[in-house]
Amino acid sequence: MQSIKKQRGITFISWLVILIVAGFLVLVGIKITPVYIDHFAVKSALESVKNEPFAERKSKVELRNMVLKRLDINSIRHVTKEHINVKRGSGSRIINVSYEVRRHIAYNAAIVMTFDETVEITAN
Repeated sequence: MQSIKKQRGITFISWLVILIVAGFLVLVGIKITPVYIDHFAVKSALESVKNEPFAERKSKVELRNMVLKRLDINSIRHVTKEHINVKRGSGSRIINVSYEVRRHIAYNAAIVMTFDETVEITAN
């Protein structure tokens, strides 16, 4: 029998397991990074509409179209008008964008990411 002092290093199978786990994590990162970049563009579009002068005076349709135009400029295609909800609050407008994105990983495995952003537009 060999003593423990003579055994050194990591086995081939251990390296293989480490590489498989690291590869999977890199694959997941590659799949979800663009989704979060798009989400930051959605948040930016909502903030842009919020900072628009006299936005609180616009109708629901006008506000929805303002958001959609900003999303179209940023090439955000997975957020549609059905995902944008505009409500009238007491002296303000509330815009909510709620959507989910599914990304296929491997075989029948997928990642589902749900996003829900809300801004309140008040008189400037």
